[in-house]
Amino acid sequence: MKARIVKTVYVETAHRLFPASEDTEARYSGHSYRIDLMAEGTVHPAYGWVVDYTDLKALFEPLRKQLDHCCLDHIPELRGHHEPKDIEAWINESLRPWPDWFAGVRVSFAVPPGFHPVMLPPDPVQDLPARLAFTFSAAQSLPQLPEEHPCHNLHGHSYQVEIAGKAEALLEKTARLLFDYFDGRYLNTLPGLEQATSERIAACVWQMVEEAGAAPFFVAVQETPSNRCHYFGG
Repeated sequence: MKARIVKTVYVETAHRLFPASEDTEARYSGHSYRIDLMAEGTVHPAYGWVVDYTDLKALFEPLRKQLDHCCLDHIPELRGHHEPKDIEAWINESLRPWPDWFAGVRVSFAVPPGFHPVMLPPDPVQDLPARLAFTFSAAQSLPQLPEEHPCHNLHGHSYQVEIAGKAEALLEKTARLLFDYFDGRYLNTLPGLEQATSERIAACVWQMVEEAGAAPFFVAVQETPSNRCHYFGG
């Protein structure tokens, strides 16, 4: 009996939009990337698996440390090459010689680029109202943290933003304004986001929704699938 198993890992990276020169400062954006690690082979008659997921994770761990919370342009082979196919090719080549059970990796954006707003229904379990959600991708760093903290480094995220306001008819137009303001930016260069935590981003979103007349009463900013901030103004 043969089978394929998949271990999914996410990395949070920044990348340069154009190189620095004497008369222009480098600009940065960022993305969350999804990396699917694949193993394939005969199911072991005693253990019941193709390979231990721990072994699959350990194979990739040295490269994960290079990619996660970093700027891709600091990796020589990825300088100027930020598409999923570029990262996929680099990972596959860097892991050679492959173990017999390894079947390669697939790399994709964690969320599709672009403006794709969607209304989310109320979630009584999480005590969340109906809200409009959209995503944007950007670079950031937290220079206020110690240098050894991973978030001190220049990196990036594909953020999910959720907004609820009393003027529901204005939400999608407001979301578009927010997307155009944040997407593809180095957030630390924006006023008030010199320390670009999710809490400060949420406060900035709230202020912009309020200024657009949408009367916000809930904002959420999600950096990764496991890290969210809920903000209620004030």
